Amino acid sequence: MAASLNRAAFYAAVRASLFGGRLTASQVAGMDAIFDAAPSLLGTTSLGYALATTFHETARTMQPIEEYGRGKGKSYGPTGFWGRGFVQLTWETNYAKATTRLRQLGYLRADEDLVKTPKLAMRLDVAAAILFYGMVEGWFTGKKLSDYFGGGRYEPVGARRIINGTDKDDLIAGQCGSMVDALRAAGHSVIPTVPSSQAPLLSSPPNEPAPTGGRLRSGVQATGGAVRSGLAGLYDLIHTSFRKA
Repeated sequence: MAASLNRAAFYAAVRASLFGGRLTASQVAGMDAIFDAAPSLLGTTSLGYALATTFHETARTMQPIEEYGRGKGKSYGPTGFWGRGFVQLTWETNYAKATTRLRQLGYLRADEDLVKTPKLAMRLDVAAAILFYGMVEGWFTGKKLSDYFGGGRYEPVGARRIINGTDKDDLIAGQCGSMVDALRAAGHSVIPTVPSSQAPLLSSPPNEPAPTGGRLRSGVQATGGAVRSGLAGLYDLIHTSFRKA
């Protein structure tokens, strides 16, 4: 399980487009952890949106953070289960659910428990797993990446509902466009290396072209050439490329 791309080329692209010409070692380490945890079957547009969400939610640090104010003024604040991670995991019940799921997936040992040790959500591999499985499986709001990407869809504005309603949806959509551009420049490709039990994590068709650059509104469609991709017996389909009309 890991994203297949030329990471140096990706970092060169986002350094210029999103990070003001400079990347710190910490930012690179955070993105490396995200790429290491990325499901191999996750499409380029979905991966781009996960990266853009992290870029926004961590204030560009690309490192797990704690919620500002540690839940002050919110009912979960005194319990200690305020937001932590690349995306903000809150409430004790959600920490418990995440513990169960991440144990199943092998990210947590049997003796590791997010309820007993909430700070585990700040560990890079755990934070990256929560980011991907939370967005793919709909942990946060019930909305999933597959609701907005794949099967001819490219809806980065609406995809904000996976995490937080419509807050900063246009801004993050634009950042998604830059991430997708960088992933394509780095030759990101979908590879069938995960067990079949993880096949549902594919939420965008392999190498599905997306509109490039800038702020990208939902529902942008145009015609393109057919692209054929075989995935080790998982599927063999023809899909249509999409470009900004």
